[in-house]
This record gives sequence, C-alpha cells and structure tokens, in this order.
Amino acid sequence: MEADGHGVQQGRKWGRWNKLLDMEEAKNQVLFFLPMILTNVCYYTIPLVSVMFAGHLGELELAGATLANSWATITGFALMVTLSLSCPNFF
Repeated sequence: MEADGHGVQQGRKWGRWNKLLDMEEAKNQVLFFLPMILTNVCYYTIPLVSVMFAGHLGELELAGATLANSWATITGFALMVTLSLSCPNFF
C-alpha cells in the first residue's frame, strides 16, 4: 500500500469508509433516484436555455425574461402547492 503525504495508508483510509457506508445500498439508492434527479435537471434546464436565448437579444430583454421567469415560477408554484394542499380537504 502506498502512503500519501500525511503518512496515512490509502487502504486504511478507504477501509474506514467501507465500514461506515454500505456501497451496494448507496448504489441502489442512486439508481432508484436517478430518474428524479434527471427530471429536476431537465426541469431547471428549460428556463435556463430560454434565458440564454433572451440574453443574446440584449440586456433589457434578458432582464425582462428573467423577471418574467421568476414571477411565473414563484406564483405558479405557490398556486400549484396551494391547490394541491386544499383540494383534498374539499373533495
């Protein structure tokens, strides 16, 4: 085994992590949540691309697109959460 600059052997260092983490379980969890991670990345990439296109038009257009995107996201999300929380109580 090779020693790093601090005199700690690399094998002992990874041995501690293997005792703390169940690598097979971590792998299964990452594979289980991978669709959700990709969905969130795509969800936030769409507004990013539209703002990038608006940035090529000019500063004022970029500011307007960013403000509109923020406003729509905040109000739309608030409305969606409010409806999802209140509808089960009414029906």
